[in-house]
Amino acid sequence: MKGLVGFLITVIVIVLVIESVAVGGAWVLHRQSQFDQEIHWLESMRPVLGLDRDYDRQIDRLYRDRIRRELDADHLDKAVNAFRLARARAQSRGGSPDPDLVSLGIETFTRAADRLESRGRLMLAADWDDSLFVFAVRAPQPHHRFAAVAAFVEGLDLRSRAGEPCAALAHVEWAKKGLGGEIPGFQPSVEEDLQIQCLRARRNQRR
Repeated sequence: MKGLVGFLITVIVIVLVIESVAVGGAWVLHRQSQFDQEIHWLESMRPVLGLDRDYDRQIDRLYRDRIRRELDADHLDKAVNAFRLARARAQSRGGSPDPDLVSLGIETFTRAADRLESRGRLMLAADWDDSLFVFAVRAPQPHHRFAAVAAFVEGLDLRSRAGEPCAALAHVEWAKKGLGGEIPGFQPSVEEDLQIQCLRARRNQRR
C-alpha cells in the first residue's frame, strides 16, 4: 500500500512539474511578445498534458488573438493566413469554429473583399464574399448566417457591376446546389433582376 501511495504521489508531482513548466514557458514567451513561439510551445507540450481542456482553450484563444493583432495592424494577408491556421486547427479536432472565430473570419473576409473592391478588382472581391458565404452560411448564430447571405448578395452585385450579370446568375444556382435547396433569407427579386440583366447582356452581345 505504501508503495502504491508513493507511486501516486510521484506521478502527481511529475504532472504538476510538467504543468508548471508549460505555463511558465508560455508566460515568459508572452511577456516577450513572442506570440507565435508561445503557440508552438504550448502545442509541443500538449502530448504530455493529458486531457486538460484548459490548455486547448488557451491555445484556441492565442490563435484568435493572432488574427486580431494582424487585423488591427492592417496586415490583411497575415490575418488571412492566421485565420486559415485557426480554422484548420478547429477542423483537425473534428469541431466547428467557435462563435468568436466565426466573427473574426467574417471580418477578415469582409475586409479582403472591401480592399479588392477599392482597387477595382470586383470579381476577386466577389470571390472573397463567396468564401465568407460558404464559411458562415451554416453557422449556429443567426447574425452570422445573415452576414453570410449579405456578403453573397454583395458578391452578386460586384459581378454585375463588373459586367458579368450572367456569372452572377450562375452563382445563385451554385449556392442553391451547394445548400441543397433555397438560400435562406435570399430575396427572389434579386435573382429575377439578374435574369433580366443577363438576358439584356446576351442580346447586346448578338448585335
